[in-house]
Amino acid sequence: MKKLLYSCIAFCTLVLAGCADQDVAETNATNNDGPGVKVSMTMEGEMQSDAAAATPNSRAIGYEVKDNDGFPTAKGLYNGVGASAQELATGTKVPVVLIFKSDNASQPVTKVKTMWTYTQGGKLTLEPSETFEMKNGTNLSQGTWYVCGILGGDLDNTNSNVKFDGFVEGYTPKDNSGNKTTFGADIPYIFGWRKLETNQAKKTIKTNHAVKFKQFGSIVRLKVTNNTGFGFKYDGVRIITSNILVGQFDLSAFDNVATSDLADTQDGVLNDATSNDYKKVFKAFNFTQRATTDAKITSLASTNNFSMHNDLSYYDYKFNDFVTLANSSSATGYVYVWMAPKQQTVKIYNKQEGVGSPVETKQISKTQFMLMAIPTETSAGNKVVPTSINMIPAYGTRADYVSGRNYPAKGSVVYNFPPLSYIAKHSNFGTEAELSNAATQDAAHTETYSYSEIESNVNNSAKVPAGYTFAHHEYWRSILPQFYGFSGFRNNGTTYNCSMGIVSPARLPGWNETKLVFQSYSKGVRDSQGNLIAYMIGLSKQPDYISNTGEGQAYQGYAKNPLTRASSGAFESAPWIDKNDYRYVMRWEDKNGNAILKQRYLGPRFVLDMDDIANEDFWAAPITGTYPNDVERIVPYTGIYDVASTKDPSKPASSNEGQTWWYFNINTVGKCAQYWTPDDAPVGGRYATQAPSGGAMQDNAHQAPKLSVTFRYSVVADDVSGFFNCYLYTRTPLEQDHKKSYVNDSRFVEGLIMKAPVRLWKETPYAD
Repeated sequence: MKKLLYSCIAFCTLVLAGCADQDVAETNATNNDGPGVKVSMTMEGEMQSDAAAATPNSRAIGYEVKDNDGFPTAKGLYNGVGASAQELATGTKVPVVLIFKSDNASQPVTKVKTMWTYTQGGKLTLEPSETFEMKNGTNLSQGTWYVCGILGGDLDNTNSNVKFDGFVEGYTPKDNSGNKTTFGADIPYIFGWRKLETNQAKKTIKTNHAVKFKQFGSIVRLKVTNNTGFGFKYDGVRIITSNILVGQFDLSAFDNVATSDLADTQDGVLNDATSNDYKKVFKAFNFTQRATTDAKITSLASTNNFSMHNDLSYYDYKFNDFVTLANSSSATGYVYVWMAPKQQTVKIYNKQEGVGSPVETKQISKTQFMLMAIPTETSAGNKVVPTSINMIPAYGTRADYVSGRNYPAKGSVVYNFPPLSYIAKHSNFGTEAELSNAATQDAAHTETYSYSEIESNVNNSAKVPAGYTFAHHEYWRSILPQFYGFSGFRNNGTTYNCSMGIVSPARLPGWNETKLVFQSYSKGVRDSQGNLIAYMIGLSKQPDYISNTGEGQAYQGYAKNPLTRASSGAFESAPWIDKNDYRYVMRWEDKNGNAILKQRYLGPRFVLDMDDIANEDFWAAPITGTYPNDVERIVPYTGIYDVASTKDPSKPASSNEGQTWWYFNINTVGKCAQYWTPDDAPVGGRYATQAPSGGAMQDNAHQAPKLSVTFRYSVVADDVSGFFNCYLYTRTPLEQDHKKSYVNDSRFVEGLIMKAPVRLWKETPYAD
């Protein structure tokens, strides 16, 4: 599984990409503002590594992979990126950008590309014959001079930066002959401030000690283990991270280095990249994300699905072929990714995201690996194997990667079926074949039933085949809570500019009890055609930033305190789910009068939040390759019952006396839908239409109506989904068995008996 993503390396072992020679064109052009002082310099450098950091020197850094754990050890500078690269020949010229600064504030800062001579084994020497210009106005006798440097990269004089393309590749630790794998990677190596001896008269500069180039950033190595319970294969990864994958050093940052920060770097300080002294040495090296208009970024966007969202980089890396893993086995190779540390700023507000000042600000690192994967098994007997696992999470962490250290990413892939997999593929009662038929999904082919018909069909094995059930409301709440379900649709996507989260009871087949979960719903998102889409992350354990974990508490974005409460009236004492084993993501779009719901499993290996993935790039298929379609269910918009009131004209205008009645709203066909559940609406629930004493409005027998699952209730709730919006009566609604004399509305149906569709659930999941 060999293929390179993009690469950039450092000084003691620098490996270039395919066009690396262009990156190191031998020119002494500088940005030093006109004729300066020509000088020569004597200096040596060597690549250094320790137990946690790489140690190379080169145009591209050459690495050797350890057999036991895949650790990349720097070996020298290579002539390219990837497994085919070879070490540079002794005598090869290698570019190093040097930054000179004096502790005399009157002296200008010089930034210049110099050409060093490489000796195999990771040695570099800047020879006196290599001359360059110091910035105009430089006087080497003024103050004590220091130098630091950057190995490799592409010097952009115009914008005062050094660009690096980054590096991603997959490798096998040994070949068939037992030889260790080596590869080249185009990543930065740098050395910290070194004190210089200068001679103004002779225009010479030298150091008394060799500089030690250290790896900048981290190489993260992903090793995949299959713990799903079935075999699968994968041929690429999607990387989503707050860290920088393609970036540049901002050379202007060196203009602002305080003279008090200039000090000769002691070799012993370089042994521990996590120490404050180490970090102080390299404090001046400001590495930033390259602009989205940068030529490299636009090229990646067109060939590798590279994009930026919410300060996170999205990058797709494809192998040349598939890696196949049986259940309980591990890959023999690794995926290596270089990244520079960068954190995402998360502002936590009091009640509403973006309103007032944040009560807390966190800096959070996020790194997520997802596999472009396909199951290699099919369902057999009682074993159900999902047909689609594309972009299944392999590894995720919020740990900070420290520049100069390399890290393992132990990718244990697991799988549990999310809720959509349990829902029949077709509405209505019917046979196994009818319920599993995904065709003819529209309002015209969706039957509606009165509750008496529901009761009759539920007990008919020809209408409810073995293994299917008329699901209770807490099963549906694994998708939709009491309120705020898919709230991104609210008011045509204009209400929220962040996600909405709600604490909800939920349950799946096979669970022994109902649990409280956190359901997170995105803001509204437009696709490239302008269509409104909404997303959710469901069945999550409680976030660590919320203050109230009670049932029904609703949070707007990153907020410490709830905005309001939308109680279901049930399961207030249910325990919280304590693991993210069933967490999943869902996408909802409208098409042809239906809701099209798609889901992917996330599980415990996923570390991103709703706002991080509320975009179509998260759902984008890899540019090359064919993978099974995501799990999908179609919900026809068959319309809903709505409530109306007619005031008694004989009463004062301020009086609310009159008749409240229900009717089928024909205008909602093609826009929304509601489905029966077998459960009475709990008295303590919050509803759009309440009885005077609280709870749902009763029927004419003074009994509670049934909870109904409502998809995009467009009337009262402005397209929000859940159970709050409306309910369904098994008998005639209260006082609708007669029409009062002042009610003159053609929509009024005396003795109304409501009819709505049903959607059965399976007790064991579908594979698709």
